[in-house]
Amino acid sequence: MQILLDIDCLIQALKNRADSTVLNLCRQKRCKGWVASTSIPVILAEAGEQDVQSLLQGLAVLTPTAHDINQALGSEKPFAKDLAARLVEASGLDAVVTLSPENFSELKVDALTPGQLQVKLDAPSEPVQEVRLLDITASYHQIINEVEKEMAETVRSGYFILGPKVSRLEERMADYCQTKYSVGVSSGTDALLIALMALGIGPGDEVITSPYTFFATAGSIVRTGAKPVFADINDITFNIKPEHIERCITSKTKAIIPVHLYGQCADMDPIRQLAEKNGLAVIEDAAQAIGSEYKGKPAGSMGDLGCFSFFPAKNLGGFGDGGLVTTNSKELYEQLKIIRVHGSDPKYYHKVMGGNFRLDALQADVVSAKLNFLEEWTEKRRKNAQTYHQLFKDSAMTPFIQLPPEVFPRHVYNQYVIRAGIRRDELRTFLNEKRIGCEIYYPIPLHLQECFKDLGHKSGDFPESEKAAGETLALPISHEVNRAQQEYVVAMIQQFFLGE
Repeated sequence: MQILLDIDCLIQALKNRADSTVLNLCRQKRCKGWVASTSIPVILAEAGEQDVQSLLQGLAVLTPTAHDINQALGSEKPFAKDLAARLVEASGLDAVVTLSPENFSELKVDALTPGQLQVKLDAPSEPVQEVRLLDITASYHQIINEVEKEMAETVRSGYFILGPKVSRLEERMADYCQTKYSVGVSSGTDALLIALMALGIGPGDEVITSPYTFFATAGSIVRTGAKPVFADINDITFNIKPEHIERCITSKTKAIIPVHLYGQCADMDPIRQLAEKNGLAVIEDAAQAIGSEYKGKPAGSMGDLGCFSFFPAKNLGGFGDGGLVTTNSKELYEQLKIIRVHGSDPKYYHKVMGGNFRLDALQADVVSAKLNFLEEWTEKRRKNAQTYHQLFKDSAMTPFIQLPPEVFPRHVYNQYVIRAGIRRDELRTFLNEKRIGCEIYYPIPLHLQECFKDLGHKSGDFPESEKAAGETLALPISHEVNRAQQEYVVAMIQQFFLGE
């Protein structure tokens, strides 16, 4: 539960910190306490700086915008109360905790005394009635202060495109992925495109990849003028199968793009061996796999280039589009930096064709702030996956659905994808009726998409990809999902299959 502490509650806590109900609940992590920055001068008038600093330990400071303050000043309600109510609503908090709830009676906010908060937290949890597939805003309380700090610095500097914030993120991401270099770009799609361009891939070339993935993988190949060549997937991991890649290699093949789908790495050793044997480049599509590993090696560190997406729904997402390319090659690193600024080096002198592939500093701010929490969030996802595994086994569901195994530790579960057989679409409809978010990734494999009809493929060409497209369903797995919600999801799936 997220709460905003009213000024009167803060002053009382100052006088008796050891026995403060609300502070003790916050210390026990039974709720998350917030303090409006506008309250700090008031409580400083009641106590010294050291006492106030001690009080604020374990609490988070919430800063209103100038608009929030102007709106509260123009209200007929008392300024401090109106501002508190606005902050609770705007920040998605649950309630304001105050000694005088009656002062908030005319405002659209839940107001609780410390005692009422205690009762509410001690009461049995209400039954789960909804589980979202992804609740992006649920973690804002963890990152908001750091994000606002970083973005305020950028706004004040006026340095919005590339610059020191992007450079710092690139250094941190290279370190995280255990590569020598990384280059921030405008999206995950552009990461794939610029990687292909840096390798000089173009008309007449062929690039082997999976038909069971997001459109951008094959679409980027086509945009260079090259031809995507599809190789079917493994029926367990849903990743491209090395044995099928070998059959697709011709004299025109220039690269392989294995996709680390759903957060689990493809089988990279045989893929790299094939690439080395045939003189091919390897581009890892790691858009869904930040933090995943293959035999101890991070995603993005095993190929010639690794491509990541900072789309908001990713495990590490921005507040808009963004992406990144990793590499251990200094030559490719220099080429990537030139291509992302229209092929310009120095400025206004163009030796090669490039594009506007620059990462803006505000997105780098957000991603940098979130990167501090990525490992914590990843471990929560992994824990949620194990909880699902156990719940499905305990409920005797494994004869009806295939669970996603962790073939190559560590799987980061960008999605938790089950195989539900021919009743997949029925199950999806049923779960939606029960207000459970779920999604089909991906309903039509790429070789059957209309835009790729010139490749001449037909149904049956890639049977495992087609089967996966017809049977798979993603369930809520993000770090915001709790056990009670998972139990509800599993209970509803059990009800669907067994009618219990």
